[in-house]
Amino acid sequence: MPIVFGFANHRKNCLEKELSKFSNESKQLGAKSLGVFGDYPLGKVSPDTPLDLIIIQETEKNFINRDEFWITHLRPSVHTRFFVFTPEEYKNLKIESHTIKIIKQSLEIIFQDEDKVIS
Repeated sequence: MPIVFGFANHRKNCLEKELSKFSNESKQLGAKSLGVFGDYPLGKVSPDTPLDLIIIQETEKNFINRDEFWITHLRPSVHTRFFVFTPEEYKNLKIESHTIKIIKQSLEIIFQDEDKVIS
């Protein structure tokens, strides 16, 4: 793929704008915590960098269907992947899951409630 000069900066600006919007709206939609991970918080933004988000939310929905709520309510304008966990699930996974340990290496906490589940 050819390199388009300046497009990575444009993408970074789009991701920042979208993350700011999500931060404001997700609290109102019931998120207890919001974090971003992956290439964006590491500063490795390319023209196709997605926004990878961890959301902590009290929910009864099955894990596989939880992202639908966030997609339909936040309506992302950039490629966004939502990983939604209950507080209890995340507490258990951060101890046991190798994937969560790797995610935490780039995790930037946007906001969290007093329980500080994703810290």
